[in-house]
Amino acid sequence: MIFNIQKCSIHDGNGLRTLVFLKGCPLHCLWCANPESQSYQEEIMEIPRKCIHCGTCQRVCPEAAISLVDGDFVIDRSQCRNCLRCVDVCYAESKELVGREMDADAVFKEIYKDRLYYELYGGGVTFSGGEPLTHPEFLTAITEKCKRFRINTAIETCGFGDYEAFKTALPYIDHIFFDLKHIDSAAHQQLTGAGNEEIIKNLNLISNHDIPITVRTPVVPGYNDSQENIIGIATLIKDIPAVKEYELLPYHNLGSGKYASLGRPYALGGTEPPAEEQIIQLVKLAGQILKPSGKQCFYTKKNKKEILL
Repeated sequence: MIFNIQKCSIHDGNGLRTLVFLKGCPLHCLWCANPESQSYQEEIMEIPRKCIHCGTCQRVCPEAAISLVDGDFVIDRSQCRNCLRCVDVCYAESKELVGREMDADAVFKEIYKDRLYYELYGGGVTFSGGEPLTHPEFLTAITEKCKRFRINTAIETCGFGDYEAFKTALPYIDHIFFDLKHIDSAAHQQLTGAGNEEIIKNLNLISNHDIPITVRTPVVPGYNDSQENIIGIATLIKDIPAVKEYELLPYHNLGSGKYASLGRPYALGGTEPPAEEQIIQLVKLAGQILKPSGKQCFYTKKNKKEILL
């Protein structure tokens, strides 16, 4: 299931890229910027600013799950059965469906539309999520098709998945962006809902396929921004040949509004992005560990890699 196809991105891979977002993720990171990606099912997002207050959604709901709250028609998620009738009648698109079934052929048609941009700007397609590794049959089919048409492929992954299932896709992938949230498994469990043992195991297994890997850590103040954590991750990856670089991603709260649209609380309300001085210090610490192995640590500022030696 796909929840978004984003065109003309300059992030998440070289050149101009098409980003394909798959729905469903085994982790539930507290800071997730795309909470609509977590469930493997269709969902309804509510966008109050689009509502024209006609009340049609309330009238057609068979579960009486929609009521007027502080001037907005709001879904009671505990009563909603996801029949989608409110979505069907809301021509103002205040009730929006997230997720649609698309097979590999349908998705490839969208990717292929951008082929001239790839040729001009050296881009390609990046599969993100959610977690693409938990869609192994789709991922294998779509990446194999891309490879036949010489389209560069990359994936963004949290590393959590069944290696025996997803390894069939690896021969068709050109680059992997691999998240490591925390070096301590117990802390990882608290932050994401799962330990990191399988993730680290998969990192080592994937590295045997000689695919260039960029390891990433989202730096979230008060949760995983300690020097001990970043040094631990850098120490882990320094001797893995396939890992070419380590990127620190400063936390942002740009996705926090989506939680209200899905009827969920945002656990990190009030958490501020880390100071740039802290990111610089962490990049330098990790870089010192990685440099003897020929690797680098960086963060991105104004779409440019900042490598601090």
